[in-house]
Amino acid sequence: MSDLSQNNTERDLAAIFAVLEKMDQRLDKLEGKTRAAVLPQAPASPHPSTDKFSVAEAIADSIFASMKEKACQFEPDKPCDHCSMCNSRGF
Repeated sequence: MSDLSQNNTERDLAAIFAVLEKMDQRLDKLEGKTRAAVLPQAPASPHPSTDKFSVAEAIADSIFASMKEKACQFEPDKPCDHCSMCNSRGF
């Protein structure tokens, strides 16, 4: 490669890095603004309405824990996942 084309390539790369640096600075500035706008609005503690979901999940877990799952006919060591292979094969 000649000296002239190498100099042009180096200048082009320097220009690209300069533009990328400017874009990075602008992005950092924008991210800083959005973080500052979002953080103060976040609640300090969970909303009380989420408590009813945790109670419902606990009830559902206790119900399903007592149920015995049907074993898959094709893979007996695994529980049935209702894939309908039994129905499609006529079992």
